[in-house]
Amino acid sequence: MIRNTGILGGTFDPVHNGHLELAEAAGTLCNLDEIILLPAAVPPHKQEVVADFSDRVAMLEVAVSNRPTLSLSTIEKLLPTPSYTIDTLRYLLLHSLRPVEYFFITGADAFLDILSWKEYKELLRTTHFIVFSRMGSDNIKLYKLFEELGYHNKRDGWYNTAFQKWIYCSASTPSPVSSSEIRKRVAKGLPINMLVPGGVFEYISRNSIYAVR
Repeated sequence: MIRNTGILGGTFDPVHNGHLELAEAAGTLCNLDEIILLPAAVPPHKQEVVADFSDRVAMLEVAVSNRPTLSLSTIEKLLPTPSYTIDTLRYLLLHSLRPVEYFFITGADAFLDILSWKEYKELLRTTHFIVFSRMGSDNIKLYKLFEELGYHNKRDGWYNTAFQKWIYCSASTPSPVSSSEIRKRVAKGLPINMLVPGGVFEYISRNSIYAVR
């Protein structure tokens, strides 16, 4: 049986409630069997990474510990840097122990830049996409890009006949919080306990991560 697996990548510096809400919303939208949170060791687009990879992984381990559909993969630490999505997907497909269909989860703003992604055409052949529109996103521009990439609007989403892959769209938006905002709040001594899972808050506090030294 084919396993439908979502992938949510990012720096997770730190992981916050918005990340988890996005992952679980994608799982519900496409009836995914699991969603892998995949921290980038050295991201190609976002170069500002404050916490060490080991700390970011530790916070993710805490965040997914009581969420059965979410899991964590640290394979990008083993792959050449920077961490490109197509390289990661190739590795996952090569080492998968069962048939799998991948669904890459991203925001509309990131997808609008997909032409700049490494081997983007091969990426479109390799994975389905779940694209979340964010406040202020230009959906007309997004849908025009889908058409330019060879996707056609169907009842359930956008389908590319040549690649036999889907793009699923959702207007659902997670909590309006960002990792950079959380880091700034910690540095200023402001509370973040409502923005991150309890265990993540405790880890940040206990290890003085993001605190001004």
